Amino acid sequence: MVDRPCFSKKLSVEDFKRFYWYKTELAQICKDNQLPSYGTKAELNQYIIQYLSGIPQSQIKTVRTSTHISPLKTERINPQTKLLASGFKLNAEARKFFADYFQMSKFSFKKSMAIKMRQVQSDQDTSATVQDLIDAYQNKTLADNDEEHTYQWNNFVKDFNHDERSKNYSQKMKVAAIIWSKVRDGQTDKTYRSQLIDQYQSKIEKYRKI
Repeated sequence: MVDRPCFSKKLSVEDFKRFYWYKTELAQICKDNQLPSYGTKAELNQYIIQYLSGIPQSQIKTVRTSTHISPLKTERINPQTKLLASGFKLNAEARKFFADYFQMSKFSFKKSMAIKMRQVQSDQDTSATVQDLIDAYQNKTLADNDEEHTYQWNNFVKDFNHDERSKNYSQKMKVAAIIWSKVRDGQTDKTYRSQLIDQYQSKIEKYRKI
């Protein structure tokens, strides 16, 4: 397993993307290197990738805009509606549209739709349309992305707690955090497997119940 390197301007984009970084770490990296330091995790990642690609800090601008566009009403929304610069938002009007589109009496946005919307905003993907959100809702095009990594820790802890072997340890959250830190900084899948307990036994042995 390769340990995660410290961040520096000499780090390649490929190596940066290979490892997991917390949002707080990304924000601090941006601050330290005079980059925009506010926004979603995906946005912060994009600023850093531009920086590592050789783009001068002065040319790396926040992807957010202060332009005010009136929110779209339900009757003006259709699958071809652009997600950016159109007034479209994941609000009550959009909820009415999706309820009608899917023929539901009550519609709730899925996490996948919010992730897709943030990804579009981060990439400034002007070609993205409401159809992309429909596809995300139907799980047609859900791919791994930076924003999805935000949920990896919660899923890791949940799966660890479901493992019967976790009951053999006191301070279970501490044990999970120790194992997670190794998995997070490694190059394997960021998911919990029971064999990780064996792999990192020397690190967690002192928490084993007598």
